[in-house]
Amino acid sequence: MLFFSLLLTSCLVLTFAEDDLQGYCDAKHQSCNIHLEEDEKYILYDVNPPEGFNLRRDVYMRFAIMMSEAQKHENMKNWKLVLPPWYNLYHWKTVDSSHKPVPWSMFFDMESLRNFAPVVELYEIFPKTKRKHFEINRLYILQNFPDAFENGIFDDKWEIDKDCHYSGSFWGYNNITVKEIDCVKFQGRTSMLLELISLHPSDKYVMFAHGEIPLHDYYGSKSFWDCRKSMKFSKKLIDKARKYMSENLNCIDERCSTYISIHWRRQDFARARRKDVPSIKGTVRQIDKAIKKYHPHILDVFIASDAQNSELEQLENQLNDIGYRVHFYLPSSSDLQEFKDGGIAIIDQIICSHAAFFIGTHESTFTFRIQEEREILGFESNTTFNRFCPDTGKCEQPSKWTIVN
Repeated sequence: MLFFSLLLTSCLVLTFAEDDLQGYCDAKHQSCNIHLEEDEKYILYDVNPPEGFNLRRDVYMRFAIMMSEAQKHENMKNWKLVLPPWYNLYHWKTVDSSHKPVPWSMFFDMESLRNFAPVVELYEIFPKTKRKHFEINRLYILQNFPDAFENGIFDDKWEIDKDCHYSGSFWGYNNITVKEIDCVKFQGRTSMLLELISLHPSDKYVMFAHGEIPLHDYYGSKSFWDCRKSMKFSKKLIDKARKYMSENLNCIDERCSTYISIHWRRQDFARARRKDVPSIKGTVRQIDKAIKKYHPHILDVFIASDAQNSELEQLENQLNDIGYRVHFYLPSSSDLQEFKDGGIAIIDQIICSHAAFFIGTHESTFTFRIQEEREILGFESNTTFNRFCPDTGKCEQPSKWTIVN
């Protein structure tokens, strides 16, 4: 097809991307001290570009659990999962965060990740190739079926399709090429991707586009929580959050009793989900009610939010007026440079996770990740699974996805 011909032709003329991120190396440099076995094979994936940081963390879990389970079978022991660099995320606004690929080690404890599943960073496999470009043997472009509930039933299934389009950028690297492209309609569990891999046993590097389409195999199970617990944040992010908590919120404990936290999602939610989010006055009223009911001794409120400064000022002023002290983590320019937008968001999440009580935003993945952290820390569910309600109308509290040990 014409699209495939153009794509492959353009891929073959690409050259190396220069990258100055600490911890990166490329195939031109002999100083990359990385040892990879010759018989290893690799699974790569990407996620639909508009999807945010916290949804991508969930997609990682689907693939990591698949790989962890696959390691139990002899013919899959030499397969590894390649972590897609963080690149050009929609919510990341600073230039350094948006336009350079960022490795997972910037945000997560790699040793902990590898204790659960066989994962490697993308830059770690570049030295494997003897060419100037890194060639992916096969790219599967996953697509949804037009009717997920055909005949009223959701079946796990896949089928090879004839036509599709891939708009990915290979995370900003211009040394990545593709040899073969297969279009696949797909619905069902992530482990079914192994069936596709088995079609071409000689492939060494296999990639799946739209990794958000396959579903969890074991959502909420012990395997799910074992994977989630392995996603420990990097030490420097934890240290930064703890320092803030100690200096501003008078807490040095795992489970704090000195403040409550909220995640107040605005921007796109305030526009597109007006029936699910409260006004500023409604937000103040709900914070005040929760504190008086559950923690009447607390006066400190930590807020993580994407709201405009004008909204945050109004919220802070109204809370101040009724006697509360309001706290935000305000990164310095050096913090932004060191931690990137993703790291700043994680620091917010860590601080929210340790609070005595948490109120989140309905159906926000940022809130979901905080709730998971609080489950791991051992908080009572009634301090965790709470949401802001609209000013009027019905308001169902969130489902309680409690930890399984």
